[in-house]
Amino acid sequence: VGVSIFGLQDGLLLFADFSVVLLLFSAGLGGGVASLRRAGLPAVGAAIAGDLLAFGLTFLVFSRFYSTESALFLGVAAAATSAAVAVSLLRSERLGGTPGVQFFVNASALDDVVALVLLSIVTAVLAGGSRPLELTGTIVTSVVGWIVLVVASVVIIPRLLRLRILRRVETLPFTILFVLIALVLALGFSPIIGAYIAGLAIAESVAAPRTRLLTEVLVGIFGPLFFIVVGAQFQIGLLRDPALLLSALLLSATAAMGKAVGVYPFARARLRDDGAAKAVAAGMIPRGEIGLLVGTIGYAAGFLTLAMLGAVVLMSMITTLGGSLLFHRYAAHLRVPDESLV
Repeated sequence: VGVSIFGLQDGLLLFADFSVVLLLFSAGLGGGVASLRRAGLPAVGAAIAGDLLAFGLTFLVFSRFYSTESALFLGVAAAATSAAVAVSLLRSERLGGTPGVQFFVNASALDDVVALVLLSIVTAVLAGGSRPLELTGTIVTSVVGWIVLVVASVVIIPRLLRLRILRRVETLPFTILFVLIALVLALGFSPIIGAYIAGLAIAESVAAPRTRLLTEVLVGIFGPLFFIVVGAQFQIGLLRDPALLLSALLLSATAAMGKAVGVYPFARARLRDDGAAKAVAAGMIPRGEIGLLVGTIGYAAGFLTLAMLGAVVLMSMITTLGGSLLFHRYAAHLRVPDESLV
């Protein structure tokens, strides 16, 4: 992800970093901009409120114990819903085709975008000044930069891939991927931002079907490496540390509470069913790949200790288990569509 994040062999690190790029590229390819356009204002509100409340609550709590920099990274790690877990929950319950399910899918897709924007803002703020005017300028620049990059990529890249002379170049989408990564690095963003934006743009092109197939193969080979390396870095002996366990439980609580409180009102307003709204809110509690990515980036940059990274890993496990159990309890409310919403 741009820096050496693990004390392991360089070859393994290289493939682990490549797996991170592939995971974010695949996430962008999975929905594309079309799914974001279909989301609607309630899903947008749910994604933004869920991320911001989880981020803000976590920051407020942990800034009392840790440095501002550490609390900011823990806040971002606690913000992002795991889209992979969200999809697996729907598959396990065999849900699909109802307004509630569509709202859940759209809000989960948007959640990744909001979390990555938060990561961009935090990294830019920590690299810049601390004066209020400087902070405001940094935040505005990060958000505007995101918008410009996404719009420019979605407009230019699909047109480029429609050119007859380039259609037969099967590796062109991956060339575009690494060009975008180099561009966002030059602009001061995290390289995973470039991978996600490249996926969003290529998903709108004629090359999307074959790129998805090839990416699925590559993710199947290299995707697990990131999680394996994170697990190898985590020291099991730390589980005997009561402070770490307490931090993980507190982090899980702020992450779950902030997400549920942020998502529920928007889901309730859109679906007009208390059980369905609770199912959506519960389904967005699990954390996963984005949170772990943020944790490893923070650890690599020196803002998080190994114990803090361990708390992020445990938080991902606790919220995934707890959120999944709650989702299964309320999932039946998502099965029958409300005719007034169709």
